[in-house]
Amino acid sequence: MSTADITLDEWLHFDEREAAVVAEGAARRAGGVVTSVHLHEFGGRSAYNAIIEVEGRPFAFVPGGDTRLGFDTASWTPTDEEVLSYLGSQAALDLFPQYAHQEADDRDEARALRTDGTVGEIRAHITAITSRPRTARLKAFLAATHADQAGVSEASLDHPVIAALIEKWKPGYQQLVGDLLLPDTDIDTHGRVSFDPDGKPTAAWLAAHTTYDTITAELAGTGRRLPTPDEWEHAYAFGARGLFPWGDRMPTGWREDDDALVLPDGVHVATASPTLSGLHMAQNSYKWELTADRHEVRGADGGGTECGGEPWFAKWLIQASAYRDPEQGDFVARRPHTRGTLVRPVIPLD
Repeated sequence: MSTADITLDEWLHFDEREAAVVAEGAARRAGGVVTSVHLHEFGGRSAYNAIIEVEGRPFAFVPGGDTRLGFDTASWTPTDEEVLSYLGSQAALDLFPQYAHQEADDRDEARALRTDGTVGEIRAHITAITSRPRTARLKAFLAATHADQAGVSEASLDHPVIAALIEKWKPGYQQLVGDLLLPDTDIDTHGRVSFDPDGKPTAAWLAAHTTYDTITAELAGTGRRLPTPDEWEHAYAFGARGLFPWGDRMPTGWREDDDALVLPDGVHVATASPTLSGLHMAQNSYKWELTADRHEVRGADGGGTECGGEPWFAKWLIQASAYRDPEQGDFVARRPHTRGTLVRPVIPLD
């Protein structure tokens, strides 16, 4: 059997030796080397991760097969706290109550807004921002464990653009970002610099104008491409059929000692951990990931819910496995540049 034909169901039943054999086959096909085959746990589930280094960059093996994708909202019912958060309560689902302002609990106010149609309204809302249930036939592939920021590359501290930005340092600044607030029409190259507490620059990057066509052409030139929307969703969910990769429920607590989210059933999810596939995904609500369909972006809403002060219900929904927003995708597709948008290279194995 070809490595590209390995299915997720097969992969989840492999032992370590079988997973290692597949990993070696994928590495040979991609011209890389296996650096790790290990059992990884995420959200109460476990699976082997095969990490393969290709030209100095780590990729994870993602099996394929006939894969169930999308989310069926008819099979899902929100908890009382989730309903209250949807209705506008800032206190409901609050992970950090110790940092809340000393204001009256607003859950009773939200509770008064609940009607017999509220759950149906919530389901309709989720339906509008998730993909529909379907089966996709996918080939196995390798995906970069981390996504890049498009147009952003490391730079020397003596580069003229970087040197000019360093001159602007002031006490207290630990990072200067020259392209933080710019119009979409800007096509210049800007700098980003990190500083230590004493103001010594420690690392620098150039942020250059780029386009979707440029990104895809550069990837194709190296035998790589963007993931399709189905591949992205599959790699994120990795067989999970709930609303999120970790299940149906939104977290209700946060453990400061190990920086983990706590689910209602007590299962915890490490915030810095890769998902079950071994990929770090949907970890920045401000940063979309591009896909092979220029009108489909995944993993974020551009910071709208976070910056807009939305309740936790809205903040969590952008991490749903099937999350998508056609309006966001169309907006990104129309932009004259995509500097800083996330790009995750994929290496096909067929």
